[in-house]
Amino acid sequence: MKIKSSLLKTSAALLILIFFFLPTAFTQTSDSLTILINKKNVWQGDTIAIDARLDNFTKKSSAATIHLWIEEIKTGRNWHYRYPIINGELHADLIVSTDISDGSYAFNFQLQKSFFNLSGFVKNAEEKDRLMNYVFITKNIQPVADVVPLNEDKSFSIGRLLFQDSAFIIFSKPKQNRNNLIVTLVNPLDSAFTPAATITQFIYVGKKTDSIEVASNVSNYTFNNNGSLYKTTLPEVVVQSKTKKLSEAFEKDNVTGFFSGGDAMVLDGLESDEIANAPSLISYLTTKVGGLMQETNENGMQQLKWRNHRTEIYINEIKADAEIALDINPSDIAIIKIFQPGVQISSSSNNGGTIAIYTKVGSYKKSENTNYSFYIMGYTGEESVWKK
Repeated sequence: MKIKSSLLKTSAALLILIFFFLPTAFTQTSDSLTILINKKNVWQGDTIAIDARLDNFTKKSSAATIHLWIEEIKTGRNWHYRYPIINGELHADLIVSTDISDGSYAFNFQLQKSFFNLSGFVKNAEEKDRLMNYVFITKNIQPVADVVPLNEDKSFSIGRLLFQDSAFIIFSKPKQNRNNLIVTLVNPLDSAFTPAATITQFIYVGKKTDSIEVASNVSNYTFNNNGSLYKTTLPEVVVQSKTKKLSEAFEKDNVTGFFSGGDAMVLDGLESDEIANAPSLISYLTTKVGGLMQETNENGMQQLKWRNHRTEIYINEIKADAEIALDINPSDIAIIKIFQPGVQISSSSNNGGTIAIYTKVGSYKKSENTNYSFYIMGYTGEESVWKK
């Protein structure tokens, strides 16, 4: 019996191995979802082409979401991507970074028959409040400014939104001088759900070593998503140093890329009340920065100019208009970095300088702070990089 059992296990492992390392594209189908991956064995630097199709496609299900959890079988480390599936189809390219370790990985696809949308509730809305403004800004598209109606219970809903990576959304009351809204926000894509279909495929990165062991690991694999990857906002920030100034610790945790350069004046809203006590953010900046002027353009919109050139405004490193900055309560500002004219922050930088505004997040945000602005995670781009 022992010999037969051993033979059965070895035969099963070999069958799995043959199935696992087919050199051509591999298709797997569930009751309502088909997944096609172009390669089963890849090297660092390769591109994994993923095609998905809804088999029971109808106009009502024309927009849905594919969640992809990649799990390293040996260590349990995982990565989460989510893609929009529009008109029943999806094509995405995932580039394998050079820092991905050799080994076997499970690609777990889950179909969620929901598209990105937002719903919420205004905790401190007044009985007369019927509308709420919002501004939606991302790195890839022009800011969207619109109005959302409030229901009788002061709840609201914003329909389908399509954007990549992260976005920043600001809510405000119409004709409000100082933003004091307290809003709760929910996105169904960041909440636990029961998948309409689940498909698991296996990819091996790098040179194969012990093939039987790899096949055995695959045969024993079970995807267990405990919901830890569902997050409405970007990760919270933890202050790790009490000896540093709060503004320095904030910069280390939140300022990236060209914005981290040293050629900037930093205005501190964490340990100083000067910004918080200002009547508005724009008026504070024009009195604090010599030569900075507030103007109204031909469309009646507020803008800032420095040395007769328009000043670029970034909110949490996302490009925005000065008009949007008016919706931010000065007490919610962590730091402001001011780059003089001539300092190149982006390819579109001009001679009007750059002002980078950062709002309080994570542990830098005090409990008494208002809650009307949110970082939110969008969809993974059609071409993205799988990296550590």
